Amino acid sequence: VKQNEVLIKNSNELKEAYSKLNLSYKSTIISLSKAIDARDTYTAGHSERVTQISLKIGHVLGLSFEQLNILEIAALFHDVGKIGIPDQVLNKPGKLTNEEFNQIKKHPSIGVDILKSIKFLDDTLSIIHHHHEKYDGSGYPSGISGEAIPLGSRIICVADSYDAMTSDRPYRKALLHSVAINEIVKFNGIQFDPVVVEAFLKINFDQ
Repeated sequence: VKQNEVLIKNSNELKEAYSKLNLSYKSTIISLSKAIDARDTYTAGHSERVTQISLKIGHVLGLSFEQLNILEIAALFHDVGKIGIPDQVLNKPGKLTNEEFNQIKKHPSIGVDILKSIKFLDDTLSIIHHHHEKYDGSGYPSGISGEAIPLGSRIICVADSYDAMTSDRPYRKALLHSVAINEIVKFNGIQFDPVVVEAFLKINFDQ
């Protein structure tokens, strides 16, 4: 009995230590994510909002705890590669030239290069790398389509697009929620995965 009590106590202490460690590294990730967003006042809070929307979609889709954890970290770090994009391109108020847009298109690959040496982020790398792919194959950086795109990337693509549309940007004011929803529906099956869009339309934006 005493041995069992000791084992139970040790197990509970181990769980508590793991929980504290998990909370600590997530807090670090959130802080780094905020630092990335802080480069541009127009995108302040963007990564956190994209993360919350992505997780809501993931819950509707019935993702496991582990899948949601990977999705959360990938969403927080999805734009980390923008560290490598010059400010004059990232914050340009007018239309980008083809050359400037090609620079922007490098940020998923830059992000992966930055994070690839961090072992516990391995499962997030392909999601981050492909979050700008489009369902019909016309996205970047690889031009893959359909279910060849990681599910996490397809989820973040919808969440990222919605938040971009409903936030002020240097080149335009934020769109209304209803207008952004209509745009998501308009490009269902083209830019966005229909299954993800269906889940997105079920989430509660008030919570």
